[in-house]
Amino acid sequence: MCIACRSRLPQNNLIRLKQVNNHIVRYDGIGRSFYLCDECSTNEKKIKGLIKRFKENEERLVELLKELKKNG
Repeated sequence: MCIACRSRLPQNNLIRLKQVNNHIVRYDGIGRSFYLCDECSTNEKKIKGLIKRFKENEERLVELLKELKKNG
């Protein structure tokens, strides 16, 4: 389930992330994680909500999402 829009999609269609020391990073198999769908990863309003929720740097989060979307 996408954390931003709550849509239920297969896990292989979602981006898996986690929060480490006030930074959002790609999930590495250790700890708790959350999922984000492709639509929300490009939606400016949803990204701003995630920035506010996790107190993340906007530029850093946008770059991470672009990289993850490009590399899969």
